[in-house]
Amino acid sequence: MRHPRPLLRRLMLFAAGLLAACAAPAATGLPTPLPSLTPSPEIQAAVEATLTALVPTTTPRPETATPSPVPTETPIVVTLPPLAGQRIAPPLEMTLPDGWQTVGYDVLILSDVIALDDVGSIRGIPLAVYQGPVTGGTGTIVLLWGFPNIVNPFPEGGTPAAPDLWADGVRLLRLAVLEQGCNIGTDERRTYRIGLRSAVGAQFSAVSCPELPDTRGWFAGVQEGGLNFIFYAYVEGAALVDPQRLEAFNAAGQQMQAILETVRFNLPEAAPDAP
Repeated sequence: MRHPRPLLRRLMLFAAGLLAACAAPAATGLPTPLPSLTPSPEIQAAVEATLTALVPTTTPRPETATPSPVPTETPIVVTLPPLAGQRIAPPLEMTLPDGWQTVGYDVLILSDVIALDDVGSIRGIPLAVYQGPVTGGTGTIVLLWGFPNIVNPFPEGGTPAAPDLWADGVRLLRLAVLEQGCNIGTDERRTYRIGLRSAVGAQFSAVSCPELPDTRGWFAGVQEGGLNFIFYAYVEGAALVDPQRLEAFNAAGQQMQAILETVRFNLPEAAPDAP
């Protein structure tokens, strides 16, 4: 499975540029998280219908009175495009500074971890990419949203664990964001801020990649209206990824964190129950 950084370049050719790395200091003085909106069945159904449409299905053959011998067939290999070409805008607003742009929206096709009741390992995850200049280089924000949480259905004690966006963030970082073959490192769990919400995440780095430059960044995940959102922020530039020049990265990271703090979700609230 090809990772999205080259795919983002393809997406960029459709609209504009992209790529990069590095971590930001943990946010302090976070406001008290606002309560989540009531989960919206309409939004959930719309996203699930889009993702389900991407999963290959087979039509069962009609039964016959006399069963025919099952021939030995050569397995059919189906190659899915890494990007589905379905441009779904995320249900949020984010203020971009001068020089930044929305590179584009798409649905990323990947082979994901599956639950026991899932129909298959092929999954589509909506993708949004934003990019622009930061001091010393270029910053990129990749948003993955509308994906299911992966939890252990048979934990010790018999009670399934609660969804953990930190674990999902690490999983999708390795599965969908960074190039396969990189030496990837993640830091301890940290608290960040997405809009007015407290978010969980961690810093990450990827070095010695087969094709792409070393990269560092951080991710922050939050759930709103019953949907999961994880923002991956990273920068590109020699000074910004130099471990001896942390002040350069910190300055760029603060600029990108300021963008993430402008996020405002606009999922519709559920209608009150009828009497």
